[in-house]
Amino acid sequence: MAAESQKLSKEELREDEFVEWIMEAIDYVKERSQLFTAGLVGLVVVILGVNHFLKSQDVAKVEAVTLLGEVLMAEQSGQPSEAIRLAEQLATSYSGAPAAGQGLILLANMHYAEGRIVEARGYYRDYLDKYETIDVLAYAAESGLASCLEAEGQLLEAGRHYEAYAIREAGTIRAALALMEAARVYGLAGDDKKQRELLETVGRDFAQYPVGIQARTSIEML
Repeated sequence: MAAESQKLSKEELREDEFVEWIMEAIDYVKERSQLFTAGLVGLVVVILGVNHFLKSQDVAKVEAVTLLGEVLMAEQSGQPSEAIRLAEQLATSYSGAPAAGQGLILLANMHYAEGRIVEARGYYRDYLDKYETIDVLAYAAESGLASCLEAEGQLLEAGRHYEAYAIREAGTIRAALALMEAARVYGLAGDDKKQRELLETVGRDFAQYPVGIQARTSIEML
């Protein structure tokens, strides 16, 4: 029993550190682009997945991953137009390949960054409708859709979208992060009661995680 308890503690610690890293990544994205997307998280998923796809015997998957790498290099080198062109090629030419799904998230994020909300929304929905979702990328797509609503001034609708996603992901860290965003948006909309309610939920249900601590700290600042 003692060994099992020690193992559980280590697993919880690893998850705790991972969640803290995600939150730091999100904060970094917000500071850079004034957006709430999970582009950096998606990038990590891409990097972790490259070795798997390169070992695959499916030539199309390997080509798709190679093209995805070109998209990322163009984006990181400050060539947004070229990155979008390559991402569109990836989504069209390799539709169905896992890398193409990741490319859709990047494509949506890039359109969002350029203020093309309608296009961004379409790509986020395409990923959710057409691909077997990966948890982190699904979170990026769902938060992207909520961000589109927020960008259009539909704050209450954005808050409800985050809440609906959190309900579907109940008990997961993704749900906690979505509820934090919902609380933030409700606060912007002037619904302080709803904001406090959601923060209290996260603070209680995720007390042992950094997000729970952040929620309780946010309550103290209201």
